[in-house]
Amino acid sequence: MKNYITCKNCNTENPHYQHICVNCKSYLRERVVNIDLWKTFGLLTENPVKGFKNIIFSEHKNFLSLIIIIASLKFLIDSVFISVAEGAFEPLAGFAVKYVFMAAGISIFLYLFSVVLHFIDKISGYSSRIKDHFSVLTYSFLPHVFGIVSVFIIELVVFGGNLFSKFPSPFDLKEFLAYTLLIFEFLLIVWGIFLTFMAAFAQTKRIIYSLLVSLLFNLLLFSGLYLFSFIFIK
Repeated sequence: MKNYITCKNCNTENPHYQHICVNCKSYLRERVVNIDLWKTFGLLTENPVKGFKNIIFSEHKNFLSLIIIIASLKFLIDSVFISVAEGAFEPLAGFAVKYVFMAAGISIFLYLFSVVLHFIDKISGYSSRIKDHFSVLTYSFLPHVFGIVSVFIIELVVFGGNLFSKFPSPFDLKEFLAYTLLIFEFLLIVWGIFLTFMAAFAQTKRIIYSLLVSLLFNLLLFSGLYLFSFIFIK
């Protein structure tokens, strides 16, 4: 195994996620039982590698469902914006049904991508678990969660019912504010891409591999959002 930790008591190589030696049962590190959401959010902002390692080390991968629920709402809203730009007439029709499909699609995508990464790690000689990939990739959605509870609320307050309108569009009403908020939306996307890179890097310490994982993950994600907007909304 390439990403291993060596037991100081018996020199046995252990998978990096172990906290007890598989041979002598000595403690390899401090036990992490649950994920502290706010502390983890702070770590992912200040020290992403440490934050993702805490997620990997945690025995209970809590808050995953909550993050997927909120992030899926943000992704659906992004798809609505895309559909409006494409000329959709009633993009908010059937919103609840579309949300269910979005949340299910995001969950399936996360799982399948995690399975593929685990398989690649295995043939490359790296130790990993599917649940760890799933967890760190889910937590890389935190910028999108932050976006729905901050930027999107500001957008609603500023533009109201015209937020999802093309005639007039938010850019016609308040051009400077619209472009400012668009920049913030773009920065959140960049932050999310950076976090997916750090999520992969925290497990393998491979820069090129982590970069490829991040680019592929986000390419598939946003291509899926565009496809969703074209099929389900437009």
